[in-house]
Formats: sequence, structure tokens, C-alpha cells
Amino acid sequence: MSKGERLLQWVIKGLALFVLGCTVQILSAQTAHAGPLQDSLEPNDPPAVRVLSPQFCSTAAPFEPLTIYSPTLSNPALDLDHFSYQPLPQRIFTVEVTILTPTVTTATDDLRLSVTLRNNPNIFDPPISFVNVLTTNQDRLGRISLYTPFGATFYILIQATVPVTDTQFKPYRLKVCHSDDIVNPTPLPPPTPVGASPDPYEPNDLPSIVQSQTPIRSFVNVGQQLTNLNFYTQPNTGTLDLGDVDWYFFYGRGGAVYRVTTEVQPGVDTELFIYRPDQLPASNAFTTTGLLASNDDYQPLNRGSQVTFVAPFDGLFWIKIWNKDKSPRVAGQTYNLSVVELAPNTPTPTNTPLPTFTPTPFPAGADQYEYNGDFDFATLIAPGVKYSGLTFVPFQPPTPDTVDNDFFKLPVKQGVFYTCETQDLAGGADTNIIVYNQDRVAIGGNDDISPEDKAQGRFQSRFSWLSAYTGYAYILVGDVNPPRAGEAQVRSYSLICYIGLPATPTPTPDPNPPTATPPPLPPTPLPPEPTPTPFPTPRAAQNLVVQRFDAPRPTIGPTPTPRVLLIDLHIFNDFNRNNLLDAGEGIANVSARLSDERTGVPLAQGFTDADGRARFSLNANGPIRVSVPSFNFSAVVTESVTLRIGVEPRIALPVRIP
Repeated sequence: MSKGERLLQWVIKGLALFVLGCTVQILSAQTAHAGPLQDSLEPNDPPAVRVLSPQFCSTAAPFEPLTIYSPTLSNPALDLDHFSYQPLPQRIFTVEVTILTPTVTTATDDLRLSVTLRNNPNIFDPPISFVNVLTTNQDRLGRISLYTPFGATFYILIQATVPVTDTQFKPYRLKVCHSDDIVNPTPLPPPTPVGASPDPYEPNDLPSIVQSQTPIRSFVNVGQQLTNLNFYTQPNTGTLDLGDVDWYFFYGRGGAVYRVTTEVQPGVDTELFIYRPDQLPASNAFTTTGLLASNDDYQPLNRGSQVTFVAPFDGLFWIKIWNKDKSPRVAGQTYNLSVVELAPNTPTPTNTPLPTFTPTPFPAGADQYEYNGDFDFATLIAPGVKYSGLTFVPFQPPTPDTVDNDFFKLPVKQGVFYTCETQDLAGGADTNIIVYNQDRVAIGGNDDISPEDKAQGRFQSRFSWLSAYTGYAYILVGDVNPPRAGEAQVRSYSLICYIGLPATPTPTPDPNPPTATPPPLPPTPLPPEPTPTPFPTPRAAQNLVVQRFDAPRPTIGPTPTPRVLLIDLHIFNDFNRNNLLDAGEGIANVSARLSDERTGVPLAQGFTDADGRARFSLNANGPIRVSVPSFNFSAVVTESVTLRIGVEPRIALPVRIP
């Protein structure tokens, strides 16, 4: 063999050994996988999708084993499995994914899969349902179930959620099916609004909700006014941070000037925003994007809102309204909304793309019931409820020296005693209270409950009265020494009105009792009655000459039967002006006289007792005159009667405090 032949032989042997080594390496790699790397449903990598045939859950067979592996990817372990399925309508649609036990390596013990359900094939859109499947899950199972009333097509995306190498074998099982029988779910009852019920334009909480109305109801014609709109809160919706938000829209012409106004009832404090149609916010959170104009209160002491702006183009402009009053809703707390186009000669406002927020000059600390500084805006309260955290901070005072007066309105019933009192005074508060009837006439008032309380620095106020009617009473509370507007926040108090009189404290025995009051003087004795004229003594019969007359004989009538008259007299101080003698109002030891009206003959005289009462009973056929000289009173009666003499105290009570 020549030298060249031997060299060729060595080259051939070397090549054979190299090829044999490569073959062994390839076989070893295949043996390491020990199973299929690509499942039977590949390729189904997005945007591709594998369509699954509809099947009933009772007979459906799961697909297994499926794997997270694809030879078409640079990293096969980044495989995405994408499926579509269209269940029958009115069924329960179910997707189940189960991680299987690996066959060769334990590397899949940390396998984590995510299952995402969408209603379109775009894997970057928000899902309608999502579940994670972990090897630590019970039975390594993840399930998505939902009701499909219309049987739409759903898209299922399955992927690994942790980085893995391409040599790992990741088997899982997939089952997709729908229920055998038609399902008619029981509809949930509509939520019951709390307080006020929704107006006819609800639901209109977002522009997207308004646009889905059939028909659309929240459109406002220019020149139209929507009335009796209200805000209400659904139950179990959390806090009253925003409450109900209302959206409306109208068509505006470019260059025209529009004015949008809300008119509100007590309990409503609107804030108004105007947005462009091409930059509508996605939520009710405040944003300046697309905002053309905004307003809170456009007049002093008026909680309505108004904006005037120029429409930048022809189109639909959106109105957002929410209520700043966070108190619970009650019926009657409504508002009106109007949109008008102003005349061309109206001064054109300058649109401000961003709202201007000027720091408010008004003092902080006004209580939640402001504004209640007069009769018309009095706060309605209930008996037996304590209202705390009240202050004497005025609502938007025009000057720093403005003082606050709080008016409240209490429902009352005729013949019932009521008591209103202030409590929990703080910050040097010294209250004064005045009660008015429903005609706004003062009934009475109180500064300090008693001299003893005043001497000990307790400056609460209390007033009790008997209601003479059924309706409302007004309670005015003020500070005897009113502070400046910016200094009144610390002067707080509580108010409670309840039915009945205050409990009488047990009196402390006085070590030095006062000298006993001498008894009243005895009544003046009545003048003696005239001695009746005695009848003549009968005489013996005499022989009388009887002379006949032709004149008609007079008819003799029956003798009248004497009447018994009962006369009750009530004399009292009519403190509550109800024309009735109430407990503690009687005037004692007042002289009263009765006489015959025709003859002037005195018939009786008496004095009122400690309760201011006197009663006379006498026989009389004619009219009787009743006289009370002390009060310059005189009256003629012909039958039993109750006479009331009420003395009305003339107390000049102020309309405001002080």
C-alpha cells in the first residue's frame, strides 16, 4: 500500500468516527426527551388558532397530552397554545386545564400555566376571565365557567408563566365543553335605591352607559329644561364619595355661546363640568383632559351651578353633574337642568381649557347642615335624635365679622310637651335658644338652664313648651358672644329635642329654709242677703160682695222653674299662647264677683285657688254678670260656661341672636 493510500484510509476512518459521534449525540438528545415534543393540535401559535368542535360535557373527552413546545420557535418553550370554541346558547361553558405528571424529568414540578379567556382573537385585549394553574394547586387543576346566553365564540390562550429551557417536557390536559341542558338562570332582583328613587334618565352614570341606552334618553335640546332630576345611591356600593353621577349631552354649533344651569332644592349641591365629545373621560374621576368649563356655586348662598362657554365646533357636548352634599338621599332633593343659546350680542366668554381653582376665602369648619341661617333653609330634625358636631362657622360669609345662627325645624303634634336643649359645649360656646311656632312667632327662649348651672360655668340652654298645634316648630340656636367668622370653628355644640319635660333633679335640702309665707288674707265676706218679706198672716173668712164683670179673664202661665248655672273661671299667665290653663300658669287669689244683670243684686263672690281656678254654682232665671276687677274683665252669661282670662306675656324676643 502506498503512502497516499494509507493517508486516504486514515481520513476515511476519522470521518467515520466523527459521524458516529454525532449520531450518538443526536440519539442521546432524543432519548432525553423520551416523548413527543409537539402535540397533535400544533401549529396553533397566535395569530393562528385551532378551532375546537362543540361537545357536551357529559361525553367530552379531554385532549392529552398537550405540550408547551413548538419546533417553529427560536425558543420552543415559549410556545402559546391558542384555541377557539363556540358553545351552544343558554349553556354553561367550561374550560379545564390540568397539569400532568412528567414522564422523564422532575423539572416540570415548577410548571405554571395561565389560561386566559377572551371574546376576540387579539391576545393583547383585556380578558373576560383568567386563571392560573400551578403544580401546587389541588389536583393541579384550573377551571373557568360562565353562562353563555347567546353562544358567542370564545378564544382560549394557554402559556407558561415562568422561563424554562427547551429540553423540558411539559404535558397538560385540556377539556373544553358546554352543559348538556339549556340553563335559565334566575335573574337577580333590581337593586332598590336608597332614599330617592332614580329619575327617568337613569342609568346615565358614564357617557358609555348613556350611549348604550335604548332609546337614548339623556339628550337635552337647546332651550329645554329637565326637571325633577335627582341623585341616589345604590345599596352595597361602598361610600358616598361621589354617589350618583349624571351625564347628559346636547348638540352645539361652532362659535355659538351656550349657558348650562342647574337649579337645586335643599340637600343638593351640584358641581358642573362640560367636556368635548372627542376627549371624554373613561371614568368619573376628575380630569382636565377635554374639559371646556366647570363651576361649583355661581351665586352666593346658592348651591346651583352655571357655566357659559363658546362651542369650538359643531358637535355633541357632554354635561357631567355630581352632588357635593354627601348626606343620605331623601325624597324631594331634586334639581333642574337647562341649556340655552345666548343672543349673538351677548359678551363672548373666553374658554378656559383648565378650570381655575382660586383658594376659597371662606373659613373652614362649617358643619354639615349649613346653610341653615334663616327660616327658609332650616334643617329638618327628628325628636329623640342628637345632632353633634355643630359649629357657629357661617356659610360663605360676606365679611369676616359675619356671625352664624343655626335654624332647625322640628315636627310637633298638638297637646304634646317638647324640650330642646344644647349639650357638649366646647371652645367657649355659650348658647342661646329661641323657639318659634310655624307662623314664625316666638314662643319663648332660654339662655342658661338655671342660675346654678350658670354659676358653675355650664352655659347650655333648654326650653320646654306644650305644642298647641300639629305642624312644625322652628328652633334658633346662637352664640351669646358670637365670634368672628374665622374664629368660630372651635365653638361646637350638640342639639337634641325630645318629647316630654326634662327630669326634675332631686332637690338638696336647704340648711337655712326661708321663713314660711303667711297665708293669704281671707276673702272679703259677701254682703248680707236682703231679708225676705214675710207673707201676711191668714185671716178668717168674711162675707164678700161678688160683682160680675164681662171683661175676659187673664190666662195665668206656669211658674218658671229656677235654673242651676255652673260657672268655671280660669285665670292664668298664657306663657305658650295656646289660650288654655296649663300646669304652672295659674294665678291665685284673684277676686271674682257675680251679680244679677237686671237688678244689680250681688249673687256670689270668690277667689281663685293655687291653680288659678274658681267655680260658682247658683240658681238664677236671668242673665248673670261676671266681673274680675283686677283685670278689668266683665261678661254677661245666660248658661253654664267656662270663662278663661289669659295674660299674654309681652316678651320682646329677637329674630336673630344676639
